[in-house]
Amino acid sequence: MPLYKYEAISKIGKSISGQLTAANEVDLEKRLNEIALDMVDFTEVVHKEISLGGGRHVSSYELILFCIQLQQLERAGVPLIDSLNDMRDTADSVGMKNLMADITESVRNGVVLSAALGEHKETFDDVFVGLVAAGEKTGQLHIVFHHLAEHLKWVANIKSQIKKATTYPIFLLLLMCGIVALMMLYVIPKLSTFLLSQNFELPIYTKALIATSNFFQAYWYLVIATPIGIYITIKVLCKIFDFIDYFFDQLKLNMPVIGKIIRKIEMARFCRFFSITYKSGIGILDCLDISSNVVRNRIIKDSIRSARNAVFDGVTLTNSLRSTGQFPTLVLRMIKVGEDGGNLDQTLENVNFFYDKEVNDGVSNLLGMIQPGLTILLGGIMFWVTAAVFGPLYSSFSKMSF
Repeated sequence: MPLYKYEAISKIGKSISGQLTAANEVDLEKRLNEIALDMVDFTEVVHKEISLGGGRHVSSYELILFCIQLQQLERAGVPLIDSLNDMRDTADSVGMKNLMADITESVRNGVVLSAALGEHKETFDDVFVGLVAAGEKTGQLHIVFHHLAEHLKWVANIKSQIKKATTYPIFLLLLMCGIVALMMLYVIPKLSTFLLSQNFELPIYTKALIATSNFFQAYWYLVIATPIGIYITIKVLCKIFDFIDYFFDQLKLNMPVIGKIIRKIEMARFCRFFSITYKSGIGILDCLDISSNVVRNRIIKDSIRSARNAVFDGVTLTNSLRSTGQFPTLVLRMIKVGEDGGNLDQTLENVNFFYDKEVNDGVSNLLGMIQPGLTILLGGIMFWVTAAVFGPLYSSFSKMSF
């Protein structure tokens, strides 16, 4: 169906704009009336991709609420179409109202829920849609939405912790760069002019400071553009060439401290989604496929796929994962206990609990290392400037005879 950009007025007279799919103008007005809006004007959007930024954004909180509400309504036995209607009418944001209106219309026209969600890939990825489809097949849709809500909460919590852990170091780093730039561009040139005019014998560290300042003055644009250019170049090359992306993912895992945290986060993602899919009644091979799509690091992703192929050939899950060399002993031991005892889902939940704590502690420890490190670096630069400026002055005073 075509996508329309509309302007409408709510029942309380508030002007609202957004985007909505409809068969035609009459259908668009009808669908707006269903969400308590009166259409004022509309235009057809040529490319549906434009909808990503216009009245279609759904926050992670809204997505979690979507899963919780559907889980509760499904568990209570409320018909799906009624559940979707209620969620559409009670949605707070225009983006969520538009999304729910689209999904409700698709389901009303006979499309299954998973396919209706799959029409909105900007909000629901393939893993999300695949799990909902599995829940539809097994008749455990409410369980699937419960697990998805828990997973989304975990992802939101990890993002929040990382944001908290990086906000102050980033601020401190920017402050340090600003101080260094100010000194190199304005303070050091004036001091170096004074030192050179006194005909002092300048030590090597003072000459290095003056040379650095001169370089900043002459090529300040390169100093700013080089790191940005390197970052963009690496991003583009990683998208074009798989081996470069693979190399940097391997480099991330081998980095001190950070590599361990990345591995723990990826292990937590794998175990959590493997547990979710396994408890939803999905076969082990499909569980491994879905879990590999959740993992972001290419090294671990390829390891899971290799383990999947080994399981397909008849090797046990524990031995398949062990052969990759990427899974910690704890994970392998717990999975083996689950395989032997027939309670793999329970043991994976225990692994989730362990890694949740490990990730939290790891991020906190990283923050504890970054802040003092940046402080020491800034102190070292200030000491260099102080020694380079006052060192020659002190040396000249000590040579004076009274």
